[in-house]
Amino acid sequence: MIKKGLLLLFSILLLSACNNNSDTSEQKVLREKLIEITELTGDLEIEKGDIDEAINEAASLGLQGEEKDWFVRSFLTSRSAGKEIEVKEQVYEDSQLRMLYEKTWQDLAFERYGVELDEERLQEIIEMTLNPIKDEQLSSEQEELEILFYLSDALGYSIDEFFYIFDRHIYVRWAIGEKLYPLLEEEYELKDNQEISDKYRMEVIDEIVKKNSN
Repeated sequence: MIKKGLLLLFSILLLSACNNNSDTSEQKVLREKLIEITELTGDLEIEKGDIDEAINEAASLGLQGEEKDWFVRSFLTSRSAGKEIEVKEQVYEDSQLRMLYEKTWQDLAFERYGVELDEERLQEIIEMTLNPIKDEQLSSEQEELEILFYLSDALGYSIDEFFYIFDRHIYVRWAIGEKLYPLLEEEYELKDNQEISDKYRMEVIDEIVKKNSN
C-alpha cells in the first residue's frame, strides 16, 4: 500500500529535480520536502466543514484504511496551518511521506538504538489519555471534544478506535521515546528534549533520503 504510493511520489520528485537546475539533486528535493512536512503545524481551529471536505477528497481518490487516515490528517494539518490546498494530489503525496517518516522513525529507533515498542506500555499510555476524554464529554470543553468525536465518527471509528488506530503513531512515539530519548541525550550530548527531537528528526530524514537515493 505505502510502496505503491511512494513509487509515484518519488517519480514526481525526480521529475521536479530534473526540471530545476543541475545543482538540485533528487535527494535534495526529497530532503527539503520531508523537512517542510515534518515542520508543518497548525494553530487554526478545524471546523466540521474542513473534516467533511477532507473525507470527501479522500473518497474521490479511492483511499481506504491507513492511506485514507493519513490523507485526512495531512489535509487537516495543512488547513489548520493556513496552508492553501491547491490540489488533492499534493495532499496525497505529503501524506505518503508522512507515513514513510513515521515508519522510519520507529524502525530507526530499533535498528540503530535497539529500542522496541512495548505494547503493554503503549496501551497504558493510550488508556491514560483516552479515559479523561470520555469523562470530559459533558464538561466545559465540550466544543473542542465535539470536533474530536465528529472526526472519529466521520472516519468510521468509535472514540476508542480513533485513539488506537488513527492517533496510534502519537502514542507509539511516546512509548518508544521513554527509552529512546535517554540514549539520544547521551549520543547527541544534548539535554533539551526539543533539541534532541529536532536532531533525531533530521537523522530520520537523512535515513529516508539515503535509502531512496539509489
